[in-house]
Amino acid sequence: MGGLFNEEPTVQIRRVTSTESAHKQHLLPPKADTSGTERLIEDLAIYGSPLLNAATELLGILVTIKRQGTPRDINRFRQKLLYAIDAFRLRGLHLDYHPSVIEKSCFVLCAAFDEAVLYTAWGERARWENHSLLSKVFSQRDGGEAFFVLLDKASQQPNKLVDFIELQYVLLALGFKGRFRHEDESQLHDITARAYGLIRHYRSESPFPVPQTPTLIEGKRPWLMISMGKTLGLACLVLASGYGFTEYWYNSRVQPLLAQFSAIDMSDVNLKKNSSDLVYLSSDADLGRQSESLEEETGMKGKVVTQQWEIILAVFSRASDALRLSTELKQAGYESFTREMEHGVELYLHAGDDLNTIRKLKNELNVRFGLNATIKRALK
Repeated sequence: MGGLFNEEPTVQIRRVTSTESAHKQHLLPPKADTSGTERLIEDLAIYGSPLLNAATELLGILVTIKRQGTPRDINRFRQKLLYAIDAFRLRGLHLDYHPSVIEKSCFVLCAAFDEAVLYTAWGERARWENHSLLSKVFSQRDGGEAFFVLLDKASQQPNKLVDFIELQYVLLALGFKGRFRHEDESQLHDITARAYGLIRHYRSESPFPVPQTPTLIEGKRPWLMISMGKTLGLACLVLASGYGFTEYWYNSRVQPLLAQFSAIDMSDVNLKKNSSDLVYLSSDADLGRQSESLEEETGMKGKVVTQQWEIILAVFSRASDALRLSTELKQAGYESFTREMEHGVELYLHAGDDLNTIRKLKNELNVRFGLNATIKRALK
């Protein structure tokens, strides 16, 4: 059987000088020391059965068959499986089992691998059944039938072959169906249950260990750059700084200005709203005459003379302009007259003695003729 595990072509190896080899090794990056890992995997004891421990690597590969993608090289993948089965056979020969048990274990493992690969999409495309592991190692193709024949014979001697029965039970639990794949699976469940009952009879109850929750190191809360307290403190600091600055600015700038305004005498200022126009009362000095008493002016003692007012419509530098405006006023029904002064010709309008009426007349003339008339006390 060992001759069938060596089907790869011979690889030619070219010898190189020691200096070239040393130079290449110097250029390669340093590698981690993995020496002894193979021995560690081989000695790994997970199960109570030495046979299952020896098949741990093969069982791990079998579990991943359905999930893995198409291998790049089907033949190379098949050869790796053959190497792994041969390694299992060599390890089993050093165990306390009869050689036939190891051979039958290799048989059921090959049957399980063939079925797992055959029912994948890439296994069907590669025609795995034409080059199956059973056909190469044992020259057989009826693994789905022979598997249960071996299980039935081993069940007749459970005290001697309980480890082999346990290996077959694990393969059934991983999905091996054999000749029951296309039949009613109830019989397959019965066979699996009987195998489990035999194993339980010869295996002590070993409950799963309860995982211990590790003691976690109490970590400190990370320091926040801007916490709530720091934010409130910063806000209070900004408000206090702003208040202090405004107080300083008020005392240094605004307070002196208020003191200067307070020093202004406002006793003669009337701040009440008044719609009356500003009327300038000309004095005798403005009119260029001497002041006379009321009695001398009127010739009547004890009698009051009503003040007369006139409206200055405009002042012209040329008499023709004054005459033109006077004509327009006359056409509108206003009687005006001119008075030649040193600075030009003034156009006047007799207004009477009622100031309220005079103000209305002045506003009317300003609006109607676009003037800027003023009220003046009439000359005597």
